[in-house]
Amino acid sequence: MMPDANCLQWRLLLPHDLPAMHDLHLLGMAGMAAQAVKPESRDFLLGLLQGRGTVIGAWHEDALVAYGVLQHDLLAEDDPRMLLGLDAAQPVRKLAGATVAPGWRGLGLQRMLIERRLACAPRDAALFATAAPCNPPSWRNLLACGFAVRALVYRYGGHARYLLARVPQEAGAAGAGLELGGNELPRQQALLAQGWRGTAPGAAAGSLRLVPPTGTGGPVGVPAGRAAP
Repeated sequence: MMPDANCLQWRLLLPHDLPAMHDLHLLGMAGMAAQAVKPESRDFLLGLLQGRGTVIGAWHEDALVAYGVLQHDLLAEDDPRMLLGLDAAQPVRKLAGATVAPGWRGLGLQRMLIERRLACAPRDAALFATAAPCNPPSWRNLLACGFAVRALVYRYGGHARYLLARVPQEAGAAGAGLELGGNELPRQQALLAQGWRGTAPGAAAGSLRLVPPTGTGGPVGVPAGRAAP
């Protein structure tokens, strides 16, 4: 029998929840490659619980089965403002990781964690997250919640990461686009650097639909790819 997500109790995690949070992080990381998910240290998780961020947790009885992080105290190398073309005074928050226990996957908890963190963020904050191209469930959920892929960067030991963002009062991209697969990361990176945005999953597994900057008239002069519908 599938577990029932409606029976979960949600609350903010506190420092005394560190053992449960760390255990769930390790459980979620089991079998995952470093290029897909960034492992975190116990000390890093403790710092989040002690004030570097807000951590939302879902409990089933005495067991923590899911958590998501909204981080405001960022390292300089994590600051996305330059890549996003934002003013230095623009408030930013990072959706800095989420974990769901294996037995509770497939119930939409990842998306619930995103939505709950959006509700906790200041209304004027630009929100961002990173997700590995080889981990489609992560970036597909972010796209479904209004984020767009804005850049392809290499972080955490040189692993590829999409930088996804949701910026207040910023017009969404639309128009003719291209669908590029996960084996076409250099082409994706080049288009994103030109202002294209990844707005939706492509039809092929693991592919991303990219659309050009507003007013450019579509993919004229771009190397041929699969036209997105």
